[in-house]
Amino acid sequence: MSAQRYKILVVEDNPSDVELLRMAFKQADLECDLTVIGDGGDALDFVRRQSPADARPDLAILDLNLPRRDGVEVLDGMRANPALSAVPVAVLSSSSLPRERARLETLHIRRYIQKPSDLDGFLKIGGEVKELLREAK
Repeated sequence: MSAQRYKILVVEDNPSDVELLRMAFKQADLECDLTVIGDGGDALDFVRRQSPADARPDLAILDLNLPRRDGVEVLDGMRANPALSAVPVAVLSSSSLPRERARLETLHIRRYIQKPSDLDGFLKIGGEVKELLREAK
């Protein structure tokens, strides 16, 4: 029996963080295909172009601090597009501002994950994402 393969949209401008996510997913035995977008403007264009005919991601992982457009704008774009409005979103950010977190709650995120400062903490994200995907099914 083969494991389910998930489609994950990662909007993150730091290539090192993307590589750490890949490592975390591998350690958690999470079979996935990543679509990585490193710029908020490009991500906003991407989510606006998605149609119901496109393969919908099973989960989006979104950084808040991005070049050109911030993660909240990208999330607004996802929620405004019927093709992506129901995609579960995990915010992965170094920010811990209560104001940002309160705003995100109104946009129905599934999880807010503060970026860990060490490798062990980052690798634990794989298990957390695996759990989120199971909950979403």
